[in-house]
Amino acid sequence: MKQVTDLTIDTEERLKGVIDLVFEKAIDEPSFSVAYGNMCRCLATLKVQMTDKPNTTVNFRKLLLNRCQKEFEKDKVDDVVFERKQKELDSATERERLQEELEEAKDKARRRSIGNIKFIGELFKLKMLTEAIMHDCVVKLLKNHDEESLECLCRLLTTIGKDLDFEKAKPRMDQYFNQMEKIVKERKTSSRIRFMLQDVIDLRLHNWVSRRADQGPKTIEQIHKEAKIEEQEEQRKVHQQLLSKDSKRRPDQRVQREETWNTVPMTKNSRTIDPNKIPKISKVRHASASGYSANSRERSEKPLISAPPSSRPGPFIRGGSSKELLETQNPEEPRRDREREGAEPRRLSVTEDKVEPERSRVREPVKPEPVVQTPDRPALSEEEIERKSKSIIDEFLHINDYKEAVQCVDELDLGSQLHIFVRVGVESTLERSQITRDHMGQLLFQLVQQGILPKPQFYKGFADTLEQADDMAIDIPHIWLYLAELLSPVLREGGFSMRELFSELSKPLLPVGRAGILISEILHILCKQMSHRTVGSLWRESGLNWSDVLPEGEDVQAFISQQKLQFVQLDSSSSEAALSKKVLSPEELSRQLERLLLEDMANDEQIFDWVEANLDESQMSSSPFLRALMTAVCKAAVKGNCRVDTAIIQRRLPVLLKYLNSDTERQLQALYALQALIVALDQPPNLLRMFFDCLYDEDVISEDAFYKWETSKDPAEQQGKGVALKSVTAFFTWLREAEEESEDN
Repeated sequence: MKQVTDLTIDTEERLKGVIDLVFEKAIDEPSFSVAYGNMCRCLATLKVQMTDKPNTTVNFRKLLLNRCQKEFEKDKVDDVVFERKQKELDSATERERLQEELEEAKDKARRRSIGNIKFIGELFKLKMLTEAIMHDCVVKLLKNHDEESLECLCRLLTTIGKDLDFEKAKPRMDQYFNQMEKIVKERKTSSRIRFMLQDVIDLRLHNWVSRRADQGPKTIEQIHKEAKIEEQEEQRKVHQQLLSKDSKRRPDQRVQREETWNTVPMTKNSRTIDPNKIPKISKVRHASASGYSANSRERSEKPLISAPPSSRPGPFIRGGSSKELLETQNPEEPRRDREREGAEPRRLSVTEDKVEPERSRVREPVKPEPVVQTPDRPALSEEEIERKSKSIIDEFLHINDYKEAVQCVDELDLGSQLHIFVRVGVESTLERSQITRDHMGQLLFQLVQQGILPKPQFYKGFADTLEQADDMAIDIPHIWLYLAELLSPVLREGGFSMRELFSELSKPLLPVGRAGILISEILHILCKQMSHRTVGSLWRESGLNWSDVLPEGEDVQAFISQQKLQFVQLDSSSSEAALSKKVLSPEELSRQLERLLLEDMANDEQIFDWVEANLDESQMSSSPFLRALMTAVCKAAVKGNCRVDTAIIQRRLPVLLKYLNSDTERQLQALYALQALIVALDQPPNLLRMFFDCLYDEDVISEDAFYKWETSKDPAEQQGKGVALKSVTAFFTWLREAEEESEDN
């Protein structure tokens, strides 16, 4: 890697040359695709100026992905070429030679396809490719139904199946595997491909745990270690064979045994033990068994076979301990022991007597090594940290237990490597739901707040993704919104100052001119959670200027207008107009809206006029107004304290939709208001379920908002939450089943 980074890569042509070299090696040597993938990850941010556009840069990642895509789509071209060659073959005279050439070309193309697909899988595992691209590859490979595509499919799913098969994507994965099972049952493909497909199906059934360990490439150190073990094993076998031959040359000697053992017939080769050799065995035994007594050593100096049954050592005493015997025994010895047990009692033979000292000599070079005091906690590699971080994050997102997640991160004790946990958290949630990103942002905030995650590590973890975000936007169009959802909790909860956060985030984004876009998205999210006036005040207090975060020469006013950021730059006239409107308290808002909706039965236009006349833009999106509006509408719809008049909800749809604005955060505030109303009405049975059904059917509240309300642990919103959740259990069960069915269809 150092040799590559030392190269002068300053032109597009040279960068493409490096990519071609790495790519060709990766697909020619699939066993090393992990190593080549890691190399590409290190080079991902390498940028050079484009040849035809000097003011524009192109990076390693983008060119590499284009190369992978080109190779993936090349299969169709190859098929056309092979068909043409087959036609030439049919009409040619030198059929045998052309047939060999065709088969060789097909075999080479197949190997390249498999190498490419494995390399693509490794790039995805390193977060250089997105889930959407992987699903697209799987679909294309499944559609083709030719053997080469199905083989590539098996290789791809074996590589990345575990990473794709999470809860949200399970319905889609089920579709793939149903199709694969259908192909297996149809038996239209060769048995080799059917077995490969069945292996992948079984792999998923076993939670992606392979029955055989992945025998990847080995390091030089591993090879030397295995060679040393093999050499020792060969020496041991040679010694054993020599001693075995020597024992056969000795004359047959009968041994007088005790009557208690005469029930088992003796064999011809039974031999006594030479007493002169016993001290050697006792020394070995004394060295290996620390609890060996002098009394037992005295016994060993006599022929063991003549000892009375009560004092005769058992077969395991010979080695000092049963553990040492098992460690030094030849793999074939247990079988021979079992065969011997049926013919004669277990005792030491001359052969075994000689083998034991020889074995001790073979092990002698290893024993004298001094005991090295190892540290209590060895340093973890980056790969191990990523794996442990992924495990903690997956468990946290499943159970949403902040306290346990914080404790697990603290126990990891990563120190200066905590930025890896942050990066894994960002990568794991970037393409998932808004709720997931919000939870991840909250967890990072709590880690910072409790002093476990230093701010420099927080920024460094995000910097890895921010540097590649502009390129990733091709595959993830809403990436700036998703990053803003991960970052907004630290501002919302007051963990960071706006100036500090925006200044640090701008550093990796200023070179690509995207700092303003990300900051704009964060400000808009904050407006939904606070108010435009509050966010505008925070921006002005920070002392930041748009000219500092926008590319040089960009029109600031045009950017503000395009991004609808006028609230951060209120002029004097708009400030006076805003101040002239009296800020209504939550109680006053509720009273006024209930009068309009319940007493005056005002139409939608009258409600809009009242809101425009009495509230500014920031108040219209504030929580007090949204809650008061939702409470008034729902109060009007409750009939007899036990049922919901859906006609009233339908009549007020324009009002609700205008101010909730299809925004999950605003809808969540509306659900909190509905929960409080149900508590105030003493929680009539089924009333909340009826409201939920109506609000969902009329598209007032989205699925994301319902799920966010269900999982919310906001302490301020816990009154009556338990009873409310129990009353709508059937609704959420139905909602999940309906979502799965729609995805299947």
